[in-house]
Amino acid sequence: MNSKNKCKYIIGTLTTVLCLTACGHTNEEKELADFSSSISSFTASIQDANQQINELDVNDANASQELLSILDGLDEKFKELADLSVPEQYQSIETLADEASENMTNAVSYFHSAYEGAFDEQDADVAYQYYTRAMVRIEYIGYVLVGEIPENDHVKVQEQELNDTRFIDKILDNNDEEQSTSEMTTTISVE
Repeated sequence: MNSKNKCKYIIGTLTTVLCLTACGHTNEEKELADFSSSISSFTASIQDANQQINELDVNDANASQELLSILDGLDEKFKELADLSVPEQYQSIETLADEASENMTNAVSYFHSAYEGAFDEQDADVAYQYYTRAMVRIEYIGYVLVGEIPENDHVKVQEQELNDTRFIDKILDNNDEEQSTSEMTTTISVE
């Protein structure tokens, strides 16, 4: 075989293997990949917003408007996180994501109230409290995603065993014995 034919053969083989591999993925694997991609995008958005906030020049007359614009964008990202379809193994973060989004929305609302017009220190303090609550929930989501349990006096962890009867396995095996698997699920809530 000459080098041109070898190259075509290798490219053809690799393409076939990649196509067959991609076709073999289950819906669960696709859902997990989509979720992972969305979480990576969300994380990048938070890091970008944090960098933009830290680079604001507080002496600039437009700094408060720039801050509000950054926070508005961050609020949208939090809403997207709350609306995200969560794979079964990460269901415990769904409530945390909803709470984080709600807290960020409240924070942004109070930040607008504090910085639009005359500065209102009380609204700024309330806004910061909501912002902190939102970020704490995001931190807890990060712990859960890497398989750790956050340690904090305000965190309540509940573990429960799930029994999953595999009906399809029972039919395919033509066996009357009930097959089940036990899984542990962890629910984390913030008081």
